[in-house]
Amino acid sequence: MVPRLLDRQISLLDYLTSARAIFGTDGPAARDPPPPGFDTGLLRLEACFSHEKRMEKITAAFPQTFRLLGKDQSEIARKFASACPPTGNGRIENARQFCEFIAGQEQTEPPYLRDVTTCEFALAKVRVAFERGESDRLKEEHAAAGSVRRARGLILRKCEYDVRRIFEAAPENAVPVRRNTLLAILIRPGARNPQIFELLPVGTLVVLDEWTETAGLGCAPELDAMLRELAEHGLAEMRL
Repeated sequence: MVPRLLDRQISLLDYLTSARAIFGTDGPAARDPPPPGFDTGLLRLEACFSHEKRMEKITAAFPQTFRLLGKDQSEIARKFASACPPTGNGRIENARQFCEFIAGQEQTEPPYLRDVTTCEFALAKVRVAFERGESDRLKEEHAAAGSVRRARGLILRKCEYDVRRIFEAAPENAVPVRRNTLLAILIRPGARNPQIFELLPVGTLVVLDEWTETAGLGCAPELDAMLRELAEHGLAEMRL
C-alpha cells in the first residue's frame, strides 16, 4: 500500500529531528531508517541547519546557563536534541523544553545550574509578555475597590541557591550561596528590562493569583502597609 502523504510527512519530520539525522549517530535512533526516496545527505544538511537554528534561540534565552556549562555545552545540546524533539518553533516553547530538560537532570554542574536556568526561563517569559503588550491589556481589567492581587506580569521562583549575583555585573566571579530563596522576576512599571528581586519567605504574594478583597486577608495595619509597599514597587496591584 502506498503510504499516505501525511504519514510520509510525519516520518520525514521525525527523522529530521532525530539524533541520527542531526549528529549521524547510531544506537537507538538507528532503528528508524531515513524515509525512502530522499537524499540522506541533503536530509542531514537540513536536520543540522534546523538544529542549529533551534539552539540559537535556546542559547539566546539562556546565556548564563550556557556560560556555566562551559565545555559541556555540546554534550548537553546533543542529549537535549535526542531527548526533546521540537514541538514548535516559538522561542518560549523551545525555552520551556530546555528548562524542563535541565530540571530533569539528576546531577548538574555547577549545582546551582537548575536555579539559573529556571530564572532565565522566567526572564524570557517576562520579556515576551512585555513585547506582546500583555501588561498594557491588563490595565483594562476591572476589580472591586479594596482588592489586591500579585502583579500579573510577575513570576515567582523558589530557588535552592541565591543566584541573583549571576545576573549582575561580572557574573563570572559570582558564587551563589546555598539557601532557600524566593525570587520575583518582572518588568516594573516604566521600565523596559526585567529585574530580579528577593522576597521575604511569606505566602502573601504566592496566594494572590486572583483579585482578593483585602478584608479577607486580615485587618492588621502591618499587612496593609506591606501590601501598599508591594504595590509601590510594582509587585502587587491594588484597587482603592
